[in-house]
Amino acid sequence: MQRTKELTDFLQTYRAERKAARKEVLEESYQKMLPALTETIDHLVKSQADIQETEAQRRIKYLCFFRLRSSGYTQSHEIALAMADKRLYLDEAMNCIYWMPDVIHEEIEKDMEEAENLLAKAFIRLEKYELFHIRQQLLSDDWELFCGVLPRLVKAIEGRITGSSLLLEDDLEVLCGGYMEEPETVCYINTKEADIDGK
Repeated sequence: MQRTKELTDFLQTYRAERKAARKEVLEESYQKMLPALTETIDHLVKSQADIQETEAQRRIKYLCFFRLRSSGYTQSHEIALAMADKRLYLDEAMNCIYWMPDVIHEEIEKDMEEAENLLAKAFIRLEKYELFHIRQQLLSDDWELFCGVLPRLVKAIEGRITGSSLLLEDDLEVLCGGYMEEPETVCYINTKEADIDGK
């Protein structure tokens, strides 16, 4: 019998306290992500500008931040950034560029060790798949926190997009979610006024 639900229930308080602490850290240090994000956005803008040279009518409508489920298995913790026209996943010219925001997951090994120590006090013979399940939950918590600071990150890099040669829709919708899933809108960039709005 799998105990994953019992393990999850047991760690509820720990996860809530961890999220509160990690939220404070991210709010204070999210700017550390900006140099690598800026470089990634510049590559993405150049890639999309090259595509638009051959597809002149293609206007960018979405800026996407995709969580890769595979990164939990590979422990790469990469996020895929993409730009797409109104077709989103059906946009054949949409390509992804990968970015690893170290600040988000920098404490994951220490936090997993703490979670395992807590679990060991109440459960015997913790299995690898059970610990992997817990790790995935902590990574999901981190992703949720990342989505919370994403509007501020976008505000910092929006000029790299609006000041480029890209053909853009009047409002660039910023999406955050799992790749090939239904993403959530976190904010908009008004490309005419170069301003960012919340949902």
